[in-house]
Amino acid sequence: MASDQNLVSDRRETMQQFMNSTFVTSSGCEIKSDRLREYIKVAYSVFDDSPKDDLERFMSLGELFHKRTENILIDSEELPLKQFINWCQHYQNSYNGSDNWFEASAINIDTYKTCPGYPAISWKSKGFSTIIDLLQEKFNDETEHLCIKDKVIFGKEVVKIYWSGDLAEVLCADNSRFQAQCVLSTVSLGVLKNVCNELFEPEIPEYKLDAIKNIGIGTVDKLFLKFPYKWWPDTTPGFSFLWSDDDREKFVKENKRRGWDYLCDVFGFYIVDNCPNTLLGWIVGPAARNMERKSIDEIKIGLVYLLNKFLGDKFTIPQPDLVTRSQWGTNSHFYGSYSFHSMNTDKEGNANSQLAKPLVNSTGKNILLFGGEATHSHYFSTVHGAIESGWREADRILEQFKE
Repeated sequence: MASDQNLVSDRRETMQQFMNSTFVTSSGCEIKSDRLREYIKVAYSVFDDSPKDDLERFMSLGELFHKRTENILIDSEELPLKQFINWCQHYQNSYNGSDNWFEASAINIDTYKTCPGYPAISWKSKGFSTIIDLLQEKFNDETEHLCIKDKVIFGKEVVKIYWSGDLAEVLCADNSRFQAQCVLSTVSLGVLKNVCNELFEPEIPEYKLDAIKNIGIGTVDKLFLKFPYKWWPDTTPGFSFLWSDDDREKFVKENKRRGWDYLCDVFGFYIVDNCPNTLLGWIVGPAARNMERKSIDEIKIGLVYLLNKFLGDKFTIPQPDLVTRSQWGTNSHFYGSYSFHSMNTDKEGNANSQLAKPLVNSTGKNILLFGGEATHSHYFSTVHGAIESGWREADRILEQFKE
């Protein structure tokens, strides 16, 4: 819909930004080894092939990476292998959604499917919310008869769903109640992990609790810095940071009072489509949740310090005009970014379909249904997976009311 209105660009070279970025060590030295690009290609291709046997199938992604690269990646003074592998883990976690790659199962390679088309879409010069507004304006005449806006109620935090009777009932934090013939829950897996025991009355079945427990969810956050002007070369798509153990330990110790340990897990800064003066930093895992609890002013000071530590000898870095960040991990309506198959997820990958299975009332009617990206069997972790799960449940509801 957005593409037909020329609102999006269907190519965003996210992967190339990482591959062609400038790798810099914590001592401020740029990695210029001829092996670097070769090693990056190896690192990116490690997870292209399915697990070859049961041994690999029961490995974590971290174990699989080490097994498949142990005789290929060689340590050298020009390219410190431990630092490079640590960066690879951070990158993989940002893609996979896990806090660390030893939590994520190798079955992700088989169970996750790539959607046809180009995976990274740019919203051009507009943000996502602006795109939605423009589309609603464009298609308003076609949807007006549905009265969608009249049927959406904002600011109603749900605290309890009663689902065992002939009708379901939804209780909100302001004590308002809504009765319905069925309820479709599309809350984040992170929310289900945190409140499922209190949210549903009666308690949902054991198999569904197991699915909620065993599917993984981590935190992947973005840090945007908008500068008054572009201070990096046009040929540089970004900077990837490699910490040595000694430098990391020293940095954390020296900045303990400031609480800057999370900065060691900001693994790079990269250019942003249609925002020529902006850099995007990536951070994952517990460090991301730590960052989320800091004020914007604290984060701004820390990120500028980090940029100067790695790049200050080569560039004069101005103070950013604007700093903002995502907060997926601590937001009580999300508690995480997106799901993945953990080491506890069944090796057949059935947990998603178990989570998606509707619950019936005493008359055998579907009364409590589940949607969201974590309920999709092979597009989990994605927006298109979430959308398809909504279509799936809408069809299920329509089919029931036909009867």
